[in-house]
Amino acid sequence: MKRRTLIAGMALATPALAQADRWPSREISLVTGFGPGGGTDVVARAIAAHMEKTLGVAIPVRNTPGAGGTLGPGRIAQSRPDGYTFGLVGLSALVVAPLTMDLPYKPWESFDFLGCTSELRVGLPVGPSMPNVRTLQDFIAEGRRRTITVASTNPGSAVSFFDLARLAGIQISYVPFGSITEAASQVAGGHVDTYSGTSEMIGLVRGGQLRMLASASVDRWPDFPEVPTLIEQGYETATRQLIIWAGPAGLPAPIRERLEAALMAAARDPEVQARQAAGGIASRVIEGARTLAEIRQVQPGVEAALVASGMSRKRS
Repeated sequence: MKRRTLIAGMALATPALAQADRWPSREISLVTGFGPGGGTDVVARAIAAHMEKTLGVAIPVRNTPGAGGTLGPGRIAQSRPDGYTFGLVGLSALVVAPLTMDLPYKPWESFDFLGCTSELRVGLPVGPSMPNVRTLQDFIAEGRRRTITVASTNPGSAVSFFDLARLAGIQISYVPFGSITEAASQVAGGHVDTYSGTSEMIGLVRGGQLRMLASASVDRWPDFPEVPTLIEQGYETATRQLIIWAGPAGLPAPIRERLEAALMAAARDPEVQARQAAGGIASRVIEGARTLAEIRQVQPGVEAALVASGMSRKRS
């Protein structure tokens, strides 16, 4: 009986092992929950280009914007765990979305985490709707006179704006957009006051369409070293936008290991890091086994900001 059970178990395992041996034999889809042109897209395309050379197959980037960045992770979670679909899940999809909406996935159970490669820097820019605002103190004074409109693709990328409203006593109105480039164009056009600016903001600031008042990240932007952080200006807040990578839960161990190794090799490549830096994106290389702990470390501050701002939805 034991012999028959052993043989049966080996028969079941053989197809999975054979699949792992042949992987990858066709293109691999890299899914991102945001549109083209933003910081996540810069990272996705740089990583994909390097991984294509490592794995020897095409890795097209599948932009899947919408629903606050949760459509992409939902697509990953619902795909077959065969190594042919993976992508960006992002801190917001794991920490923010569960507080604000119903999800097509379970944040901690639907994914096999592969690692973290990068962190988007966030800035606080203003445009034509605030012609007399030149400093953060001007911005705060304006926010005490009227409600300031703040745009982003999801509440998680606006954590520092919610914190600043509470700490400085200003009024803000949150405006969601499907893509960060659309949010940027609305601010540059004078229709919205500010937004959680990422890499697309660099050209707009240099071109004079926007003025950057502060870095909302943990450090200054290399592109704008003269602009201090919110923390340096007396407001203890920083928006963390870690770029997390995952496949669907249940990836065969040999495939997961090869996929993670290719991802980490790309993250450490000097050319990939240079492309990220040119877009104002910081390198934050964290291997898969440590990624969950890193997310858990950032989680309490993000949740506290959303609860305090009223953005968190109570659940029954």
